[in-house]
Amino acid sequence: APDPHVVERYLEFEAAPTGEWLDVAIHVMPEKRESDWEFHSHLTTAAHVEKDSVTIAMRIPWNHWIHEPQAGERWRANLLRCVGKDPDRGYLAWQPTRTPKPNFHVPQVFGWLVFA
Repeated sequence: APDPHVVERYLEFEAAPTGEWLDVAIHVMPEKRESDWEFHSHLTTAAHVEKDSVTIAMRIPWNHWIHEPQAGERWRANLLRCVGKDPDRGYLAWQPTRTPKPNFHVPQVFGWLVFA
């Protein structure tokens, strides 16, 4: 979330080893979540799959949606991964949300990216 004072509005970027990706603007409210699919970041991705590992890279350009951060600026962020299929799907997070049912959309527990 580029605006640390409005954590309930943030940007989501996803990439898969298959080359699939998405970008969406999210607004989390107490009873629902809105997704703005008109958001386009011009994200590009690359993936490399080996027997025991997957490497995924994203390039998210600064533009009218996402300002270029200044040194020392802090943005809320989380890094997440879903593994497998239901009912045995695994959920991993840099900053776990600790919800009873898996839910990555808890921006209040996101960590901080500090730009240099």
